[in-house]
Amino acid sequence: MAGLGITAVISAAAIVLLQGPAIADDCLNDWGLAGQIVRQEKLITVEEVAKSLTADGVGQLVKTTLCRSAQGYFYRLVILSPTGQLKSSVMSAKSR
Repeated sequence: MAGLGITAVISAAAIVLLQGPAIADDCLNDWGLAGQIVRQEKLITVEEVAKSLTADGVGQLVKTTLCRSAQGYFYRLVILSPTGQLKSSVMSAKSR
């Protein structure tokens, strides 16, 4: 049952995907370092994001980049939509 709560939170976060670019102070290409930050900050994991996007019918996650701005951590996403289009989105990586 606890998994359903996390799914609901992620689903709500996926609904607030922002269109257009977000200004980032820092984006990480090194997923070893990014993974450490995700664990330390208790951020939503990429696996949880991917499952939520698929379950909600938004599409399949193709690429993810962890970034940080003055407002906190967020993910830059590239999503393959069910219609086959690639879409760029931004999603908060808000702590659970």
